[in-house]
Amino acid sequence: MEAIDSNHSMILEVIILVSQVPTIEYSIDRCFKNFNFRNESGLLLFWEHTPSNSEEMGCNLLLSDQTYVSTRDHEGLEVYRKRCLENPNRFVGLETSVGNWLAGRAAQTGIADHRTSRNVTSLADQHSADVGGMGQLVLPVYYDLGAGNEPVGVIEFVTPVPKESYFEDFEQIHKLLKVEGLKSTYMGKTIKVKYNDDMIKFTLPLSAKFTDLDNNVTQRFSELKHQKFCVEYEDTEDSCLPISSDEDLQVCMAKSSSKGAKLIRMTVRTLNNFDVISLSPSG
Repeated sequence: MEAIDSNHSMILEVIILVSQVPTIEYSIDRCFKNFNFRNESGLLLFWEHTPSNSEEMGCNLLLSDQTYVSTRDHEGLEVYRKRCLENPNRFVGLETSVGNWLAGRAAQTGIADHRTSRNVTSLADQHSADVGGMGQLVLPVYYDLGAGNEPVGVIEFVTPVPKESYFEDFEQIHKLLKVEGLKSTYMGKTIKVKYNDDMIKFTLPLSAKFTDLDNNVTQRFSELKHQKFCVEYEDTEDSCLPISSDEDLQVCMAKSSSKGAKLIRMTVRTLNNFDVISLSPSG
């Protein structure tokens, strides 16, 4: 009889332990409630990663109507949330065109991104859930299981007026996620560089300096270390502009985000042959 009671006790303990494991919605909700808006208007949304029945490789992003926090002092934020809820379950494949929907792009690339005061958005390119003239930060969320990245969903932070930068908000959310056993990636852009017949790929954080770009190119194409070259990118008017400073690089990255680009393509040419390096945002 004592053995039976002991077994029952063990089973009861297992049930209690399982019931105490927090759900993703609960963990995200705790992050949202502990977020400091710093007396500014804002909206936090969570797009949960769910399995897809599609034959195409990808996932569904399901917007929760319960897991969100808003300062409720700006009508445009609630209008945007309700517009998103009109289509709350969306498939995102590896090659799905997500346009300016940053949450979908974060699910595709696995990289955090933001829409700041530097961004210039074309109305013709806007996604149905685009925030228009408002600012935005998106972070892919994963279980914090060491080196592995098991996706959980995407956090979206929207502000009525675009900020110059969302790095402080990113760092705050990232720390709140760590407390809940979750994590995100850094904010950045995927860069592809072609030189002659060779191609390299790397990522640059959105806070990258011009020297970071130059170092990545010359380290991988070592023959360029002793050659003169310049960097240009194709802007929205199809004219080429040089990248020769930190400001130029930031403008280029902002335009890439505005176009809904998943990566930035570069082509390297040396000045010795009267050529240039051209860098153009591309999806």
